[in-house]
Formats: sequence, C-alpha cells, structure tokens
Amino acid sequence: MLTGIILAGGPNDYVKGHHRSLLLHHNEPQILCQIKKMSQIADEIIIVTNNPRELLPHVPTNIRIITDFYPNRGPIGGLHAGLSLARTEIAWVIEVDTLSISTSMTSKLIKNVLCYHADGAIPLVDGTLKPLQGVYRTSTKATLTKLLQQEDTTLSTFLENIHTVSVSSSSDYKIRPHHTPQ
Repeated sequence: MLTGIILAGGPNDYVKGHHRSLLLHHNEPQILCQIKKMSQIADEIIIVTNNPRELLPHVPTNIRIITDFYPNRGPIGGLHAGLSLARTEIAWVIEVDTLSISTSMTSKLIKNVLCYHADGAIPLVDGTLKPLQGVYRTSTKATLTKLLQQEDTTLSTFLENIHTVSVSSSSDYKIRPHHTPQ
C-alpha cells in the first residue's frame, strides 16, 4: 500500500497570480497529470497546500487536500502534514512542479526502502539527490515533528536524522551515508 503526497503550498507556487499546479500541461492542469500518474501505483493521494479552496474545484473528490500542521515551514512542514495523515506505511512525495514522474523509479525506491530497512529512498538524477521526489516511511513524521518543534526546517537536517538510501536513475544502487536517531 502506498500514499502519494503532492506538496503544493507556499508563496513560490504562484505564477502571474495563478497557482502553479493549475498551469496547463498536455491541455490539463498539471496537478491532474500528477494525480493520474500517481494513481497508477498509489492507493491514496494527499495534496498539501496553504490554500485548499483554490485547488478543491480542480481535483477529483477522492483526493484529500490538507494544510500544514506547522504553517510557513516550507516543504518540511508539508512533508510532515502529509506523512502524519497518510494511511499507509510508505509514502511517495513530489513537489507540485515535478512533471517527469516515474512510477518505475518509485517502485525501485520502495523496493530499496524495504530491502535495506531504510526510512527513505531518494532518487539520484544526474548526480543530484532529489529528496522531494522520494519515498519515505510514515514513521519519519516523528523526526519531522521534533525538527519542526525545534524550528529546524532544513531538508538536509531531516535527511541526516533518518536512514536513507539513494537510487540512481541509471539503475545502479548506492547506499547513501546516513544517521539514525538514537
């Protein structure tokens, strides 16, 4: 079972006064393209946004739209909210402007989380880690809660506090150095 989480909040998600997720991609709002792709392997989809009313008329009724528990904390706040309300053990996370979504890469990420007993798996694309296109166990919400309470909203600190693996887009598996919480 898999939850898909789309991070669609924050002031940078607007272009010329319109929510970025509603910009057209292949003649439909890009958020619908993301939902269709995620629905191929996800059992549920959650959209995390600061302005749910704007998106509500544009997404199917079976999609949950939620807001951050810790507002104005960036992607870490959205990730925390999504993982907190996910109904599955594992969640696939993407940003609202991620257009090249790969279900086969996500399947590899899930396999690596399970195989290596990791908290998360992150795609490595052209030598760059893409943590906001990764897969995480929902149990990592405890680490996120602790960081948010300490007002540490850096993605790098979160990743340093969980066990992650990275998966190359060229199918080579690489274990990323990790820290595990004590």
